[in-house]
Amino acid sequence: MAQQWHVLLPEKMDKTGPNSISDFAEVTWLSEYDDYDALYADVDKYDAMIVRAASLEVTESLLDRAENLKIISKHGVGVDNIDIPAASERSIIVCNTPGANAQAVAEHTLGLVLAVRKNIRQADADLRNGVWERDKYATPELRESTLGVFGCGNIGTNTTRFAAEIGMECLAYDPYLREDDVPVHVETVESKDVLFRKSDIVCVHAPLTPETRAAIGAAELTLLGSDGIIVNTSRGGVVDEDALEAALAAGDLAGAGIDVFEDEPPAPDSPLLSRDDVILTPHIAGTTTTSARKKSLWAAENIRAVYDGNIPESTLNLQDMFDVRATW
Repeated sequence: MAQQWHVLLPEKMDKTGPNSISDFAEVTWLSEYDDYDALYADVDKYDAMIVRAASLEVTESLLDRAENLKIISKHGVGVDNIDIPAASERSIIVCNTPGANAQAVAEHTLGLVLAVRKNIRQADADLRNGVWERDKYATPELRESTLGVFGCGNIGTNTTRFAAEIGMECLAYDPYLREDDVPVHVETVESKDVLFRKSDIVCVHAPLTPETRAAIGAAELTLLGSDGIIVNTSRGGVVDEDALEAALAAGDLAGAGIDVFEDEPPAPDSPLLSRDDVILTPHIAGTTTTSARKKSLWAAENIRAVYDGNIPESTLNLQDMFDVRATW
């Protein structure tokens, strides 16, 4: 009889994935632990874990205790809550589910673009307060605007595809984008300064890394201009929130759509919460029933691949994994 694996799951996820590996996996939900101390005391029993964005910080100290861990499968794309170098040192595979939520995040991004550009929040509030002014919020049509994406992977590409269908011109800044992968409707630019100077609306679709942390600050927002809009559905740390708040307060930006924050949830006294020119959502861009099912199944399939002695295609530390199976 094949060895049974113990798999740690996040607080919640679609059950399709866990059910698909029930033939070899005994699962435990993170919510079953009273606190992190209880988890730390128990983590050495797990062969695999699935983590979400905010469910668990997979630190070096946790990995030191996870003596049997073979794979960390991210339910989503961003892996800023996983210490990948520490995992690699311990021959632990780290993989994710790239593209599983690309459609969902792109849809949400475009929704924020529309809501901010068309002043939906202000118009709704006015109407509820008895104000009927049809000409107050007239804006240019989106097809008269240029959309820039900061990061043009799966999500950025889908966002530009939607924008192009509306008739927008699309620019992209992504130093890691191969020439063969540039969408036909997108023009690449050589720097983020050029992206912000030439765009009317910039959407952020870059992962949070040391290189991208606070990569968008006062200088970039100033280049975007007083009619400009920024939308962030990637990670809060990519945009300097203090600089964003200052730019909005000074009238250097027309508005913003924010789904992600440096600290989640944001502090109750965050100036962003009281601004009418900002549309805020609670990190839900990738949360659809469709994407939840896709991410759940893919995250579980990654675990099955390793259980079967293979390395998942979405492995992020592949260069360190060429002899990992020999260490098990």
